[in-house]
Amino acid sequence: MSVPIYMSQAQIIREDCEFLKPRPRVHNQRLTIQHWQLRDLITCPTSSDEFIYVHQNSVNGYNTRSKVVTPLMKDLNFHPTSLTASCGYLAAGGQRSQLMVRQMNSNWFALTSVGGSINNALCISEHLGGTRLLISNNDNTIKVYSLPGLQRLTSIHLPTAVNYTSVSPDGRKMVAVGDSTEVYVYDISVAGGYKNIATYNVTTEASFSCAWNQSSDKFAVASQDGFVSVWDIRHSERLCKLGSKQPQVKGATRCVKFSSSGSIDLLVYSEHVSYVNLVDARTFNDRQVVRVAPTNIDEHISGIAMSPDSKVCFVGLEHSVLEFDVDTIIRRSFPSGSLI
Repeated sequence: MSVPIYMSQAQIIREDCEFLKPRPRVHNQRLTIQHWQLRDLITCPTSSDEFIYVHQNSVNGYNTRSKVVTPLMKDLNFHPTSLTASCGYLAAGGQRSQLMVRQMNSNWFALTSVGGSINNALCISEHLGGTRLLISNNDNTIKVYSLPGLQRLTSIHLPTAVNYTSVSPDGRKMVAVGDSTEVYVYDISVAGGYKNIATYNVTTEASFSCAWNQSSDKFAVASQDGFVSVWDIRHSERLCKLGSKQPQVKGATRCVKFSSSGSIDLLVYSEHVSYVNLVDARTFNDRQVVRVAPTNIDEHISGIAMSPDSKVCFVGLEHSVLEFDVDTIIRRSFPSGSLI
């Protein structure tokens, strides 16, 4: 096994990169932020031609080609604070532990309350022999349910309110963050269930988002103090620490995602307002900073989403959604100039 190379922290070397092409397409769909710190309200689970988003007390799908809006969860009895779609399911959570789940290719759905407090984030994943829904709740728990059926399988207790949970694509690891400066790493196995194997100190404030790369060997954590920290699971030391364009509170990092396919290898994270950052996830040396608001006007960012083929990056604002094309030719080129 090769030994990974670890770089110094806070090392953005080059910022003249252009991972996203200029002049995004603008879709006039309004996204509703229900909680000022929870900004993961847009997702693109199946196709680069469609995204799913929260608007008031509904969840809609929008086709970017036909411009057709499709209600997916209409007139809910709560305003969603969290949203996810994966494995053929769509789920939305509310401020008083409300939960709505539906299977996208059938008539099955469930509307319930899971108890506790705010459902800060939702994660749907295939692991432990089935489809699981993990709910990050403000009552210091991760509630794990089976899909379909929505049977509670277990509750994982943490020493802090849980703001976000992410399961690795291979279903073997999990990372959780909350209202503390720590990040909790778990091993997932049939024999041991969810076992806490490491706890790392992130930065100086709470964290509200985390994500795994497609090969399940690195994860990133976005913190309110304006930094994104990246770890390699083969090493206990932080791999790198990435900053934001703006100082706090505007520069608080709210949402972080990795590209999920092919050789695109990008890490994307949003700031509280106006800016989105893209980082080369091979070296973490190169960054593109994109202003998504007009000059001299701040706009709140409601979420970011990469399409499954990693060719499109959606940025949700309160009054519109921006659709950026990823320069896939550049991303498939390595320093030698060869294409893979």
